[in-house]
Amino acid sequence: MKKEQTGPAAEQGNREHREPSLRGTFTAVMLLSLFLIVTWAGVFMLFMNRN
Repeated sequence: MKKEQTGPAAEQGNREHREPSLRGTFTAVMLLSLFLIVTWAGVFMLFMNRN
């Protein structure tokens, strides 16, 4: 069985592997959500005004 590293050596290995920045993904999801909410609200208002 292979024993997993713990302590400073394991932490150093984690520092070398950096996670990519997800700021652009978050921004795109927020903009898409805003577009969907505004579109839904606009269609709902149109529906309510026509009835």
